Amino acid sequence: MPEGFRAPDDGIVPLCVHFQGGAKAAAENFMRSGQRGVLIASTLSGRSGAFSTPYREPAAFAQLLADGERALSQQQGREVKFGAISISFFSAGYGAVRELLKDPTWFARIDTLVSADSMYATVVAPAVRAPRIEDCEGFVRFAQAAARGEKTFVVAYGMYPTDYASTSETAALLCASVAGKWTQCVTFTERGVPIARESHVGSFHCYEFAEATAGIHVDLLYFVPEMFTRHAR
Repeated sequence: MPEGFRAPDDGIVPLCVHFQGGAKAAAENFMRSGQRGVLIASTLSGRSGAFSTPYREPAAFAQLLADGERALSQQQGREVKFGAISISFFSAGYGAVRELLKDPTWFARIDTLVSADSMYATVVAPAVRAPRIEDCEGFVRFAQAAARGEKTFVVAYGMYPTDYASTSETAALLCASVAGKWTQCVTFTERGVPIARESHVGSFHCYEFAEATAGIHVDLLYFVPEMFTRHAR
């Protein structure tokens, strides 16, 4: 919670949930983003399976929110409930989000997604380097809802190659699903990282970073607050 946080009079508190990258980094990003409400930072770590397995049962996320509401209500001295939900995710954290988007209730509740060099997939075949649609369906639907202005979806990725479908390859699928057009850039993030291209359709926003090093992966975790301030405050 931001220092001195007080819930709104109606008791409805905006919630941000972050998956992967450490609770300290998540808290720092949350404060830098200037978002209203509170943060729940996941302490899970590992590859995508470590994030997807706990959330294959939709009740698990409901329990997480209920526990958060209970703790916040005790701290505030009155009943509060979570309202709009934004989720930011980094690296393997997409595994949890992929499971949540399969459930119609959570798909409807989630208002904003911010992907920091996250979202991977298996490929169609060894000779066909395209992400399997089964691995990306929920993200595609969310991107299309964002393109219509119903949600907000912000994606940033580097060009780091992987044996499986990389973040650049899954981002290409998302952009194609909303007929996105690319614009070359000569701009930089607030941390001084050059942005190569960007694409915007409605409330779907995609940023490409031409770097193909491990360093860009970490840089994009720290791009999360700027993604919020640019598009999802």
